[in-house]
Amino acid sequence: MSGSFIKPFKGLLYNKTKITDISACVCPPYDVILDPLPYCRRSSFNAIRLELPVGTREADMYDTAKKTLDDWLSRRVLAFDDRESVYLYEQEFALGGRVRKRSGLIPLVRLDGQRILTHEETRKEAREDREKLIEKLGVFTSLILAMYEDDSGEIGRLIEDCPKEKVYDFTDERSIKNSFYRLTDPTAAAHLAAMMEKKRLYVADGHHRLSVALKLGLPYAAMYLTDMHADGIVILPYHRIVRLKEKKEPSQVLALLSPYFDATKVEFPQDGPDELVARISSSPVLSFLLYFSGKIPSLYLLAQKKEMDFDPESHRRLRSLKVNAVHRGVLKHLLQVQDDEISFSNSGDEAVRLVNCSQCDFAVLVPAASVEEVKDIAENGLYMPPKSTYFYPKVLTGLVFHKYA
Repeated sequence: MSGSFIKPFKGLLYNKTKITDISACVCPPYDVILDPLPYCRRSSFNAIRLELPVGTREADMYDTAKKTLDDWLSRRVLAFDDRESVYLYEQEFALGGRVRKRSGLIPLVRLDGQRILTHEETRKEAREDREKLIEKLGVFTSLILAMYEDDSGEIGRLIEDCPKEKVYDFTDERSIKNSFYRLTDPTAAAHLAAMMEKKRLYVADGHHRLSVALKLGLPYAAMYLTDMHADGIVILPYHRIVRLKEKKEPSQVLALLSPYFDATKVEFPQDGPDELVARISSSPVLSFLLYFSGKIPSLYLLAQKKEMDFDPESHRRLRSLKVNAVHRGVLKHLLQVQDDEISFSNSGDEAVRLVNCSQCDFAVLVPAASVEEVKDIAENGLYMPPKSTYFYPKVLTGLVFHKYA
């Protein structure tokens, strides 16, 4: 497969003779971890110690991660696979009353800028952090998640039916069943490579890792590739939580929005706001929810009645993107909210809790972006606002590492 768009590699894996419980050693990727200490407590070999090392001064954290990696390698806690492999990964999870399964393959992918498209602008601080860590380790601790189009479903069927060797099978802290395999059939691997040869890839998660790989001039990087139209692709919204420096009453906020949106007060659902968020996500009219606390908490559904004149020089596709219209149109343009007054949560319940405990003034519960919007933005060379998409579930860190140097 030399020169192919995808190819197998010798992954760096936990040594099963040393590690008997892989579930104690995996963790989510660094950017969704609020507190690394619980993962540290699970095992002295948890991948968090490489992904997000703690207990040291910032200047020393990358050296600490390198010492940890060297120690694990010398003790063969981590060891290279004995043969080049394409890995397969399935996550089975329940969401919205349904059980779904996301399946995909993990090869090395040639870093072809014409065929790997992005939708998210990277942030300098996070980019520099990942660059320091990855360069120090010579290892990508987490995978890039990218999507391909497979209208026929042929790739998915091959992944499902091909001969494979189970490496890990466990249920994680979110009750997600994780199954990780090694593809053992060279013919199937070659067939997969041939089917992927002309595919475009749309990066879903891992933009910072991709930017580091490109800056390092690497020819290939490890990615988890999955079908963008499969049932297991779920994009959750990132809600906006606002803490104003100059306070406004709910009536003032609503008055500023009233020329452009009809506001309807709604009952707060007993099961939380997720069902309402799902409803506004599928609405053809730009809609969002505003939540205020107080003696009597209030929840408003706002539906657009008049277009906003914001970012007139930006691309029309960006102006029509729902999450962008809420972030840049509603918050920044109409309400004049500054970047440092906005924080983010992918949980509607968490956003509401932060308002209720007076840590924030109000929450803006936004509609989820769609796969079609992600594809459209990427193909037009545009970028969504920060924290526009939360692909669920996250690809776990620690199943396989890519050591490039």
